[in-house]
Parts: sequence; C-alpha cells; structure tokens
Amino acid sequence: MILETQKISSLIDLSKFEEAFSKVNNLLSLINDNTKKDNNYFLLLSNIASLLVDIGGMNHNLEASQKGLELMEENEDKFIELRGRSTFYYNLGNAKSNFIKIDNSLDINNQSFYDIEQLVEVKSYLWKAIKFSFEDEGLPPPEYIVNLGNIFKRQFRLVEALECYDKVNKLNFDIPQSWTNKSESLILLNQISTTYTIQRLQQIKEGYAQAIISENTPPIWIKYYQEKIDYWSNQILETCNEEKIEIDDHETINEYNQLSQFRKFCLDNNLSLSEHGLYCKCVGSARDNLTIPTFSGVTGDFIVAMEMVLNRLKSEFSFARRLYYEYLMEETPNELQHESCFSELFNDEVLGLDVEKLRTSFRLCFGILDKIGVAICELYDVYPNKKDKKVYFQNLWQLNINDRREKFEKNKTAGLLALYSIATDLNDRKDGEWAFFKSWRNDLEHKFVVIHKNEEPSDVYRSYDFMDEIIFIKESEFVRYLEQLLQLTRSAIFSFVFMVREEALKSKDEEGVYITNEILRQDNY
Repeated sequence: MILETQKISSLIDLSKFEEAFSKVNNLLSLINDNTKKDNNYFLLLSNIASLLVDIGGMNHNLEASQKGLELMEENEDKFIELRGRSTFYYNLGNAKSNFIKIDNSLDINNQSFYDIEQLVEVKSYLWKAIKFSFEDEGLPPPEYIVNLGNIFKRQFRLVEALECYDKVNKLNFDIPQSWTNKSESLILLNQISTTYTIQRLQQIKEGYAQAIISENTPPIWIKYYQEKIDYWSNQILETCNEEKIEIDDHETINEYNQLSQFRKFCLDNNLSLSEHGLYCKCVGSARDNLTIPTFSGVTGDFIVAMEMVLNRLKSEFSFARRLYYEYLMEETPNELQHESCFSELFNDEVLGLDVEKLRTSFRLCFGILDKIGVAICELYDVYPNKKDKKVYFQNLWQLNINDRREKFEKNKTAGLLALYSIATDLNDRKDGEWAFFKSWRNDLEHKFVVIHKNEEPSDVYRSYDFMDEIIFIKESEFVRYLEQLLQLTRSAIFSFVFMVREEALKSKDEEGVYITNEILRQDNY
C-alpha cells in the first residue's frame, strides 16, 4: 500500500494527474473494503487525503479536493493523533484553498474584500501549522512557509510573502515554487508600489532561472519559465540602455559589507523600512527612506498629512526595532543592572533594562497599528462610531454593518486589502492566530505580567500567591512572538504607504498638491 502511494505521488510530480486520480480512487476503494480500522489504516487514509488535495490543487480538480477535504474533516481527531497537529492543519489549509477562485493576474480590479475573507480561513490554518510545528518539532517544514507566502501574495501582503520565500531560498531548499512565486510577488510589487529598479527586474529574472535548474520542476513548465527569462532579460537590457546603467553584483556585496552592524541586522532580519531593501542589500537600502511620494510624484491634498502619519509610524517603529536589536545584541552592562538593586525572591522573573526593552517594543507595535487605523478612518471617513472616534486597528473594519462593506469596496486598493488581511490576524472574531497579542498588550499595560526563563516559573517564597491574576510568559516565547509582531507591523507600514499612493493615483486628474520624493528628501534626519 505504501509503495502504491509513492507511485501515485510520482505521477503527480510528472503532472499525470488523471492517471494519479484514477489510481488513488482505486486505492481508496480497496482499503475501505478492509474492515480492520487500525492505526495503519488511518495513516494510509491520511496519505490518500493528502494526495487527493495535491491532485485537486495542481489540476483544478474539485472532485478530488472535495474527497480529500471530507476525509480530513471526518477523521480529524485520528489524523491529528497519528500525524500531528501541524501536518493536519497544513493539509487542511491546502484543501480549503483549492475551492477559492484563482486570479493568476491578481488584478486589483478583480479582487474584493470578500475574496480576502475567503483566504482568511486558509491563512489561519497555515499559521496554526507553523505555530504547532515550532512547538512540536522545533522548525516548520519549508513547504509550510512557501504556502503561507502564497496566501500572503494573494492578499497583497507582498512584504511578508517575500520574507517567506527568502527564508526558504536562503536555506537552499530545492523548492522551485518558492523562486517563481518570489518573482511573481516582485512583479506585483512593481504594479502596487508604482516603482521599479534594475535590481528588482534582475531578481524577477533570477527566480525563473532558479526554477529551471531545479530538479523538482515538472518538465512541462521549463518552456514557460524560459519564456519568462527571455522577456525579463529584454526588459533589463532595454532599461539599462535607456538609463545607461551597468549591473555589478560584486559591488552590491561590497556595499552591504560597508553597512553598519545594525543596518545589516535590519536587512538580514527583514526589519528595514526601505523599499529597495525588500529585495536588495546595496547602499540604496542603507536608510529607512520609505516615503509616500515617488520620484515621479503623486497628487493629492491628503499626501502631506499622510506623510506626517508615516513619519510618526517610522519614528516609533525605529525605536521598537532598536530596542529589540539591543536586547539581542547589546546586553546591558552589569553596573546598570546592579544599580536597580532588585530583591532576590527566587521566583524566576526576568527583570531589568533588557526585558523592559522587549515589553516596550511590544507595546509600541500596537500603538503603530492603531495609528494606521486612525489614518484609514480619516482618509476614507470610515470611523465605526463618529461620536467616539476611538479606533483599534484589528476591529475598525466591521464590514457587515451599516453598509460599511460597500464603502470599503468603493475605496478598495491593494494596500487597503492587505491591511484588512493583517487586521484579521489580530481579530479573535476572525479566528486570528495572533489575536492573543492584543490581550498581552492590555495585560502589559494594566496587569502583572511575569516573563520567566524556565519552562515553569519557580516561586520559593510564594511571591505570586497574593495576586488574584498574574500572566506568565516564557522569555523565549515572548521574544519569538515579538519578532512576529514586528514583522506584521512592518508589513502594515508598507501596506499603508502603498494604499495612500494608490489613492493618489486615483486623484491624479483632480486638482491637488503635487509632491515628489525629491521634495521630501530626508538628509537632515
């Protein structure tokens, strides 16, 4: 039976989907005639469900997808017991994604908030798979990260999509889909950001080139990828000739090596606010030079006000990021720790300047997100309550009341859709995987939150017994989730910028202030 599933898997790799579907159906009928429903039976059934989902996704076969999904839902507890939580939720996410409309062009005119909502459930399952793989196995398999990146791409969360693909590609996993989807994300970034560079075009071409040399690329795709390489090679050549530019990869490496350790850290850990830094680490990424205006200019009376918002977002994010960096790389000197003079209570609580940097960084991120929420409400006049203008980023949307969906659809941009998707990650009503971040933020402000080093905090003198409610968080867990929140916040800042730029394009035929990136040069900062 195992040998048969391996043969079916090989047929799928060779794109022989009809034959694979026929064989997997025969195998399913065969094992169902076996009345002994032991663990071996359920393991085989789980493999069959995964094969059906793969066939359904790669061949757009809804019948195969439906069969695979039904097997998972009917045998959820047993599949989790035998294969683990992360594997189950990964496969379930893939199964659900097979039923969602695919728009290969990802044309913003063909996307809606409803389309994003369809993807939210899939995103939630993939987040669960990755989180459980961290808890159960230490690291998520690369295909989990690639698929999450694909879902991000379809929701215009290109900053996070590129981060996913780069994570996998840097580790030299031979997953051609990671390279091709990175290229597609960069093409989409050209459209949404309304900017491009030679380096970005080079990266697009490189993704298809890497896919061609992959041992895991189906032969039928080679010709298509070669056509893509030829097209982008011509684009690069034409642009270089027009702008008299020479491409020198060695110069990029030299420029990176000359950057400060902090800037290298920001680029290596995807924490820069440089548009160029999304795909290149040359001197062009040496500063957080993200602005709403581009060199070609934007139009709109709201631009200056939104640039003021961006200044505030960048200032707070820079501080949150620096605190995180100092915690990891610059331990506080002993004499400063000694000055605090903490009583030794043997209760495992982490105290001092270092941990306070983490706590402050976490709170700052939520302040940034809420300010983005206020800016959205001001720009589009979509306050949930006009009398009480208190706004929280994760729940300002409320699309199902008071015709708000129609209002948001009317103002739809790729950046706005991406921000909505990000908000669902933090919303418990949308089964957001990171909804507990909001509770942590409130707890840090108003309750006793103990960050401890060991798996379970000790408390020799029972110092915690007096309090009715204390929240305990392991230090390593807090650091990992802070990193996640920083990435999410950075993505939201980029999406905010793209949203305002796209809104400015809508206003280009109307009277308004015309501003270029040159006017807002930040040489004094």
